Amino acid sequence: MLRAVIGLGSNVGNRLAHLQAAAQRIGRIAKIERASHIYETEPVGVVEQSKFYNAALLIQYDGEPVDLLDALQSIELAGGRAREREERWGPRAIDLDILWVDGLAMESERLTIPHPQLVERAFALRPLVDVEPDAVDPMSNIPFTRLFDAEAARLMPLPYDLFGAS
Repeated sequence: MLRAVIGLGSNVGNRLAHLQAAAQRIGRIAKIERASHIYETEPVGVVEQSKFYNAALLIQYDGEPVDLLDALQSIELAGGRAREREERWGPRAIDLDILWVDGLAMESERLTIPHPQLVERAFALRPLVDVEPDAVDPMSNIPFTRLFDAEAARLMPLPYDLFGAS
């Protein structure tokens, strides 16, 4: 059984509804232990686009990391994401990333755990620490709470809930 943190993001259409629908779908494939706050964040990359809503879920998943990746990509597809037509770091209805798996560091052609840019991305790091404040970077053995930067510390939660009404 994997304990993992999944990052959720959306900056197209009804961002909250996209996050909530994805969280419900994730609940069908995994046991959700905890949900983070939702944050509004600036996009990464050079493409002009709207701000993101970002959140995270701490889950238990009965399977291998690559199976989880496949399941999350199916959820993205069901949520309106079309990877083959998207510009890298461009706008998207839903983006799901495996940010961290308890006690696991791995790198393959399809998947790197922890997420390779996790500690540089406040929009991922802040929600991860919300759901698993004791999470440790398996590469450095440093708690993620100690890897916070000023941007992550400044993020303020929105008054929405991943499992509330949209």
